Amino acid sequence: MNLHEQISRISKIMNLISESEYFTELMKVGKTSDEVEKLQELLNMEEPSGSFDDETDECVREFQEFAEIKVDGIVGPETRGKLRDLINGNLTGWLGCKKTIKVKDEKQLENKPSVVGSAGIVGSGWKSCKAWFGNGSSKYGDKFKVSKTSSEFKISYKGPSSGLSIAHAAGGGDTIHQVYNVLICEINPFLAQGGIKPNIGGINITGGGSGKNSTITISVPLSSDKGVWQLDRRGGWNHNPGPSKMASKCRKLNKEGKECIGPVTKVITGPFGTITEHFITHQI
Repeated sequence: MNLHEQISRISKIMNLISESEYFTELMKVGKTSDEVEKLQELLNMEEPSGSFDDETDECVREFQEFAEIKVDGIVGPETRGKLRDLINGNLTGWLGCKKTIKVKDEKQLENKPSVVGSAGIVGSGWKSCKAWFGNGSSKYGDKFKVSKTSSEFKISYKGPSSGLSIAHAAGGGDTIHQVYNVLICEINPFLAQGGIKPNIGGINITGGGSGKNSTITISVPLSSDKGVWQLDRRGGWNHNPGPSKMASKCRKLNKEGKECIGPVTKVITGPFGTITEHFITHQI
C-alpha cells in the first residue's frame, strides 16, 4: 500500500467516525457493531466483518504492543487514544497486523535484529540473511562494522576477499561480494521503522587490498520521507548480471502503486576484482 492509498484509507475511516469522539465504544471479543468494522479497517485487517473475533483480538494486542500500552485485547480509553493518534498521524509506522516492526530506541537499532521471515522486509527470506543472522554474524562479526544514523547507513568490511561462507556456498568458500548481501540484511530492518528513504544515487563504495587484507565500505545516504522504504540489489563479482531484473521489479511495484526508484548501477574495482551492483529502492 503506497502513501496515497494509506491517506485515502485513513481519510475514509475518519469520515465514518465522529470528528469529536472518534471511537467511543468498549470493544472486546464477542462485540458486533459498526465501530468494530471501522476498527478492523483502521488496523488494516484483510476482511473487516464488524464482529470482534479471536483474529481481531490478536490484532488489537499486536497494536497495543506496537503502541507500548497495556496488552489485553480490549479497546478501552487508552487504546482508543492511541487509535486517535494513529488517525491524526501522531503515531506512525503501523502497517497492519503481522506486518509491522516496532523499533523502540536507538540502542536497539545497534543490535542485530532477528528478522528472518519478517513480512515485507527485503532479504528476510534470503538464504544469505538466514545464514548471517544464524551463525554468520558471530563467525565474521569482528570483520564488519555497521553504523546507523538518521542521515547515513554505513557498512565496512576488512578481511579475506574469499572464504565468507555466509550465503550461497554454505559448506565452502564465498567472496567479498557477500558484503552486499549483509548490507541488505542489516539496512532493511533499520528502514522498516519508517520515515527513512535511502538515496541510491548517492551510494558510495570504496575498497582495496587483496587476499586476507581486502577492504570494502558501502555508505548509503538517508533522508526523511513518509512511508516505509526498502533497499534491494542484484550484482556479481567479476561478472555483470545486468539491471533488467531490478528494472522489471520496479515496473511491477510501480504498477501496484508502490513507488520504486532505480535501478542505479554502482561499480567498484580493486585488487580483489570488480563488483557490479544494480540498486533499487521502493516502498512497502
